[in-house]
Amino acid sequence: MLPFRCMTTRPGIPKFKGGFRKFAVTIYTNREKGTISRLLVYSQGSRVKVHEYLWLKYLWDELTKKEMELFLIMPETLSSEIKYAALRAVLIKGKKHVRDRLINSAFLTGEDTPTRIRYQGFQRLDVEIQNEQLRSLPKVPKFSGWIKSSSAKDRGSARRPSFLDPLAVNEEDYVEHDFDWFTHLTSSD
Repeated sequence: MLPFRCMTTRPGIPKFKGGFRKFAVTIYTNREKGTISRLLVYSQGSRVKVHEYLWLKYLWDELTKKEMELFLIMPETLSSEIKYAALRAVLIKGKKHVRDRLINSAFLTGEDTPTRIRYQGFQRLDVEIQNEQLRSLPKVPKFSGWIKSSSAKDRGSARRPSFLDPLAVNEEDYVEHDFDWFTHLTSSD
């Protein structure tokens, strides 16, 4: 049996035996038609474990088309500076180079090292991916642009700070990061 199965036909119960967890990742939402397209993931591990498994499988093996789609749309991938830089660096330098740089710089990440041994430990994780289309969204009413009066224009909305308001500026937004992961992963020293 393959450790990772992808299904697109039978929604509901996964094929693997034993207890499972379920989570969904939205692919896109179409407000005009009132539909949501998402991937349902059934697994024996948590969402965090599934993401870590996909990350390690990406570095050490090949992801299927459905696995790659799930991995790329998961917010955990897009919000991680290291993973995002590694995805970009693989296109330039290749997996072996990026993988070696990640292993050698484990002290910088504070995360677990993406070793082959860790990946082999995850291969016992059963995961099944299914497509799901939902038609539960209400259609958005068409807006003609007509407003009864200019006083009704801003009624009901909270006062938003002006761009000139000095309290609206966060210092964290302008802090430059000293370490560039993409440069580190693509350098050849």
